[in-house]
Amino acid sequence: MHNIDNKQNSLLDKAKKHHFDFLRKNNAITDAKNGELSLGAMKSLDVILQVYQEKKEKKMQLELSYLRKKLALQNNNDYVDRIKTYLLELKLPFELRDFNDLKSGKRISWALTSFLHDVKSFKDTQHLVEINISENFIDYMLEKAGYTNIDLSLSQKFKTKYGYKIYEMYLRYYSMPNRIDKHLGTIKKDIFELNDKFGTKHQHASKMLEGINRGLKEIIALVGEEIYCSYERSQKEFVFSWRKHLSKIELKCKVPTGRIDEFIEWIVTHSKIKIENIDFYKQKVKKLLLNDEFEDWESRYRGMMNIKYGYSSAEIDSFKLQSGRYKDFYKKKEQSTLF
Repeated sequence: MHNIDNKQNSLLDKAKKHHFDFLRKNNAITDAKNGELSLGAMKSLDVILQVYQEKKEKKMQLELSYLRKKLALQNNNDYVDRIKTYLLELKLPFELRDFNDLKSGKRISWALTSFLHDVKSFKDTQHLVEINISENFIDYMLEKAGYTNIDLSLSQKFKTKYGYKIYEMYLRYYSMPNRIDKHLGTIKKDIFELNDKFGTKHQHASKMLEGINRGLKEIIALVGEEIYCSYERSQKEFVFSWRKHLSKIELKCKVPTGRIDEFIEWIVTHSKIKIENIDFYKQKVKKLLLNDEFEDWESRYRGMMNIKYGYSSAEIDSFKLQSGRYKDFYKKKEQSTLF
């Protein structure tokens, strides 16, 4: 088991270095009214959040060269001024709504706060910038549940705020259930919500659609995902829709899609190696499972069914299809002997 975990950990490290650059972004931040931020400031926020996610420290020191690379400013000689401007924007207040104040224990209706508390550059280390995230903002992230997984290697390439924000919204609501068609994803927004999201002041649907269509074209060019938008005049709502790629997942993944997150928790809990970054490890495991590239998944999955739910080997075999996939099991009650 130890050798298997070492091999799996090596595969995850390789994937991290060569392809993925994940941020597990709190939905409270994704949904916040921060559309007036520039695209550069939004990307800077993502970069800082990723560092915080890895280190769990609100005060950090970042190399200016690191920020320059992550923000794609290699061709800009004025990158220091640009970075300073982006960080200045992140000190400006914006509105957060409906959360518990962890200090007072009271419910907050709305609050005006900023993402960054302060930013410093010292004379003896001018290649570094010291960043301190606002404590109120950290409390807000801790109190609000739900995350959207974003591959920064893709999102950082966007040149328009429309493309960046629509793609983020697409990832946020991608798997939302649709009672009419499970293969179709949809989300509806009125013009006021979209103005908050994009930092615009459009009063007419036609002007909003012009910007949205630019963003949709950029998403196709960068990511290859087709998202559609129409305007329902009777409801005065913009309807975004996309085709879910369920068939691709179902053909490859051998684990029932409804059990994937539970199975990942099982893998992490029973791993014999020290996992430095649990959130990142979970995302890598999920990606490997969905693409049927996780080694020794079957023995672990059968172990979960046996130990956690009490199925015998013969019973477990009955859930295995000819394709090698497992259909979902019906026994929901866990074994009391585990508690």
